[in-house]
Amino acid sequence: MQWAKGLLVWIALILMVVFAFNMLEVEREHSIKTSINTVLQLADEGKLKEVKVKDGVLIGLTTDGQRIETGIPPTGNLIDDLVKKGVKVEVVPPERSSWLITFLVSWLPIIIFIGIWIYMMRQFSSGGNSRAFSFGKSRAKVYIEERPKVTLQDVAGMDEVKEEVKEIIEYLKDPLKFQRLGGRPPKGVLLFGEPGVGKTLLARAIAGEAHVPFISISGSDFVEMFVGVGAARVRDLFDTAKRHAPCIIFIDEIDAVGRSRGAFNLGGGHDEREQTLNQLLVEMDGFDTSEGIIVIAATNRPDILDPALLRPGRFDRQIYIPRPDLRGRYEILKVHARNKKLAPDVDLEIVARATPGFTGADLENLLNEAALLAARKGKEAIEMSDIEEALDRITMGLERKGMVMSQEEKEKIAYHEVGHAIMSLMVPGSEALHKVSIIPRGMALGVTQQLPIDDKYMYDKRDLYGRILTLMGGRAAEEVFYGKEGITTGAENDLQRATDLAYRIVSMWGMSERLGPIAVRRNANPFLGGISTYVDISEELRREIDEEVRRILTQAYEETKSIIQENADAIRAIVKKLLEKETMTCEEVVEILSLHGVEVKNGCKKEEYKKGIKEERRVEA
Repeated sequence: MQWAKGLLVWIALILMVVFAFNMLEVEREHSIKTSINTVLQLADEGKLKEVKVKDGVLIGLTTDGQRIETGIPPTGNLIDDLVKKGVKVEVVPPERSSWLITFLVSWLPIIIFIGIWIYMMRQFSSGGNSRAFSFGKSRAKVYIEERPKVTLQDVAGMDEVKEEVKEIIEYLKDPLKFQRLGGRPPKGVLLFGEPGVGKTLLARAIAGEAHVPFISISGSDFVEMFVGVGAARVRDLFDTAKRHAPCIIFIDEIDAVGRSRGAFNLGGGHDEREQTLNQLLVEMDGFDTSEGIIVIAATNRPDILDPALLRPGRFDRQIYIPRPDLRGRYEILKVHARNKKLAPDVDLEIVARATPGFTGADLENLLNEAALLAARKGKEAIEMSDIEEALDRITMGLERKGMVMSQEEKEKIAYHEVGHAIMSLMVPGSEALHKVSIIPRGMALGVTQQLPIDDKYMYDKRDLYGRILTLMGGRAAEEVFYGKEGITTGAENDLQRATDLAYRIVSMWGMSERLGPIAVRRNANPFLGGISTYVDISEELRREIDEEVRRILTQAYEETKSIIQENADAIRAIVKKLLEKETMTCEEVVEILSLHGVEVKNGCKKEEYKKGIKEERRVEA
């Protein structure tokens, strides 16, 4: 930071001056000033041991160790009197100081202060272009010659969004095409969505496609402890943009300065952040789109932005960037796999199926982790096993290989996980079972992994109830095989998720027959995992909701126990095999169930992973 460097220079200069004074100052020992009469009296009493005369000053040392000091009169025989009284007298000749010492002591500090004063005046007169006083200068990074090399070909998984921004690219390339018909492009484009979906990447791709300068800054770069600095930086940012027009201004995390005023800002209306926001509103109203400047902003929190910032004429186009769907994840994986060496057994379609809910950043991290694992094992290419291991590390945590458990604990964990696996195979509409493992990972002592065949965007009541049944499988298996006294704490997360799902069924989605179509809960912020809270409701209604939730959970638990009891022999066989292998695939579990005559309602659908995307691509062709 330029202003910080200038401040450090001043501090260094001042310290040098103080150091020079301290070095040149003659250090004197502490002494008591007294009169000549006292000196003579001490000499008469024999209490004056010795004296030293230097530069017209007499410094004496008494017999008890005290130092006294007095001046010598121009006339008189004080020294002779002291000699006669037996006092040891030492006369120090005057020192001749050199002209250099005299100059350093007398003139150097004055010259230094004059130099600092002139430097400060020049800085003030040069305004915002100075280094030491560059608080108001924008910290935006301007990419001109090295403009972003990213194009829309590098952006995958958001085809609809790319179509939306192509209009902006066409305007930056040929503004007269739109001005001829009296049209104008949007002044501002707000990109909002969950973290990692590719908002910044899309903005860089727009600049790369349009071949225009790209001015990038973060919302937090405007905020400083000095009043007025943020507003000055906003002015400087738009002045910079006008000099490089046509161009794109990209403001990342705009919610740092664009937070709503009024009800959300109870601290008053004169804080630095609000001044910065006011200046941003003025600048976006002030520039003309004919100059070829388009402001693109990104945020994860559109719900807290000021309404004045979102009105037409400022950010008049708002584009939601969702998480990529199945097709999108497959395309994103192909983009990130360009510079990676993959083994022939790697099937990115299966990886796309196995990563529901992953963003573009998550998928890039997945392939990078797989590459690191393969390199650590000394492999020449990334194999499918490396990707699966990387996926397990990301979603479930590292293997806790050094964790020592007793055989009894392992057996309980095995029954718990097999309970989940059985319910995922026996409940209609449940997600397909992928594998079950009793290897501790992260905070989990065992894992039952399910993979959806297709992305779902809405769920019916049967799907949700099936999820609750599957979540109850672990606790129900513990009770069936170990009794009520043998249940463990391992079902904590399962019960939390099942309870939250039941509350959503009753109080958010209106699926309860007892309460009817009513919604009394809402999410605080859907993008950052906001907690769902109740709106104002009566105590009676809240009690009815609690009773209905308890009824749903109790009914699901009893139904789950019944299914597990019916298949107890098959579950024992699966647990025995799981204790030997520690990890079993869906096919291995189904094979044991078939040997015991158990008919599963949800088979293993691994082959459907491959044909799904391929069939979609064939239809498009």
